[in-house]
Amino acid sequence: MFYLCLYAFYIKQPYLQFLTDTSIKVLWETSEALPGKVQYGFTSDYMFEIYHYDSTIFHEIEIYPLIKDTLYHYRVISGNDTSPDFTFHTIVSNDRDFRFIVFGDTRTDSIAHQSVINRILQTSPEPFFVIQTGDLTQSGSSQEYQTYFNIEKDLISKTVQYPVLGNHDIPNMTNWFKYFSLPNNERWFTFHFGNSAFHFLDNYSPDTIGTEQYNWLLNELLQDSADQDIRHIFIVFHEPPYTTNLGHTSNLRIRENLVPLFERFNVRIVFNGHNHCYERSFVNGVFYIISGGGGAPLYNNWGQFEEWTIYREATYEFVIIDVKGDTIISKGVKPTGEAFDSFTIITSSTGKDEEFQLNELLFEISSNILIKDIIVYLNLPERDYIEISVYNIAGEKMGTLVKSVLDKGMHKFVFTNELLNPGIYYLVLKTSYYNKIKRFVAL
Repeated sequence: MFYLCLYAFYIKQPYLQFLTDTSIKVLWETSEALPGKVQYGFTSDYMFEIYHYDSTIFHEIEIYPLIKDTLYHYRVISGNDTSPDFTFHTIVSNDRDFRFIVFGDTRTDSIAHQSVINRILQTSPEPFFVIQTGDLTQSGSSQEYQTYFNIEKDLISKTVQYPVLGNHDIPNMTNWFKYFSLPNNERWFTFHFGNSAFHFLDNYSPDTIGTEQYNWLLNELLQDSADQDIRHIFIVFHEPPYTTNLGHTSNLRIRENLVPLFERFNVRIVFNGHNHCYERSFVNGVFYIISGGGGAPLYNNWGQFEEWTIYREATYEFVIIDVKGDTIISKGVKPTGEAFDSFTIITSSTGKDEEFQLNELLFEISSNILIKDIIVYLNLPERDYIEISVYNIAGEKMGTLVKSVLDKGMHKFVFTNELLNPGIYYLVLKTSYYNKIKRFVAL
């Protein structure tokens, strides 16, 4: 078949979607309606090509069959316009280590958004795919999406991106379905990579017990538990069930209906956005990470620490996750390259038992108001002698909570008020290298 070769300006450069064991989709947008083709192969000489002969502005071609755990080169051609050479990597085998990156809430501040993407592009080794926790744009308009793709083009041309719906994405679902090609119904879906399963949920479709989405998730988790190759389960959706940020409160509907499934099926990490910050919580064996610092205005107002709060900061950021067999390593990264809140999940051979380790000192309390008791969280980067004591406002020691040599890792103590009169007090931590103080009020 022959067609007139016209010049077609790329409105949206080629980007990758919907990676499976044997295929991947390449999408792009041109200024003129033309046929298109993708050339691909193991080198930039290419060996294969796939056409679509219909004339269109929005192009989508599925490349198949692909070899697992292989690096491919590709380029797209529309009319007389040929894209640069790009690469992508197919899904790795179950015993192969892999990396992915999580970020979200990229709307409104293009400069902050670009700073996050620029730092991601400097990450080494590169991620195999990226997860977007929602609110890609302010309202889902075509112009806003064009800005989004302009900023992310150098990332998503070589790395598959999996976005989840946020409240700011919902107003224009026509553009969502136009610009993305996702599994299942494109609102909630599953994909597998290496030894892990990833389930993406839609907070804006019914998800309570007995609904279509709930039953779908339950069935997916049952399949995961029956599959010996699945070592880790990750869940992604926009609105967090646990947060202390006052931008948006915890979604109690999700906490009531979906969180019991996460706990029952030993989900490793739940990723959320919605609040424009970073926050990590730990509840009944499940980690919850809010990565909402992708470019929207930061939310700096916080409520009190809850017993499940581990780390929180209003900052632009993204999260690097390295999966190494039974071990998961998580690290937050700021656009400056500064790393923060690094921790490790180590699973047992059964996948049931977990422990987590921070690589830095952490000393936090569940509340700065003491009515009955306060929970004290202490993480030691190494084995050390520690003392935690209570002092009144005059500097007099009122008692000692713990005085002992403790192993590296996370420790939890409960401080119960039996002797203190109402007033201001201080919990003072002393180690071989650090002194830290937490102020609280006894009522």
